[in-house]
Amino acid sequence: MFENVAEHIDEAVRLAERCPEKYQIPCFQALIGVLAQSDAPPVSLSPGNSHAANGNGDKPTAGLENDISGGVLSRPAPSTDRALVFLEQHQIPSGSLSRVYHLDGNSYRIIVKDLREKTNSKKQVKLALLLGVGGLLLGEQPVFSKERLIETCREYGAYDAPNFASHMKKQRDLFISQGNEWSLTVPAQQRAADAIKDLAA
Repeated sequence: MFENVAEHIDEAVRLAERCPEKYQIPCFQALIGVLAQSDAPPVSLSPGNSHAANGNGDKPTAGLENDISGGVLSRPAPSTDRALVFLEQHQIPSGSLSRVYHLDGNSYRIIVKDLREKTNSKKQVKLALLLGVGGLLLGEQPVFSKERLIETCREYGAYDAPNFASHMKKQRDLFISQGNEWSLTVPAQQRAADAIKDLAA
């Protein structure tokens, strides 16, 4: 659809960050909606307005409008109501996600260079928190698989095979085991939000 989608997204992030903080997410959503649909009505972002307006002059509807698929904005993100609530509840600025995650259609990737942790156990916990939020961004649940965590820990040089399971078991307040998957608890979601804001700073 666009030749330089990354530049359009960067511009959307820059424009959204100029809005008052509590309106940054709706502004970003409205801008992404325009990028996703070439025939969408223009977004109005005037200095006197406190929010982005759609073609009808209404406040943008809730929901993260689109994911990035292969460099092209494509489908509506599945079940993003909980993701939006998470972002608003923890006051995560719209630009922070793009500094921590690369969304790619039905998948995502953690892209931070430095986890800002010294031990493998702390790196593992932080990666697990970030993976849980990644699951929330693409679906309804803050869930990730054991295999995905192992793979991501290996990427960051933090996989400690003999102690991998025990690291997770020690964090029962953060992770709930569900078969071959883990789910983030409410305290874990708060810690994950703090981690995202810290890593994106």
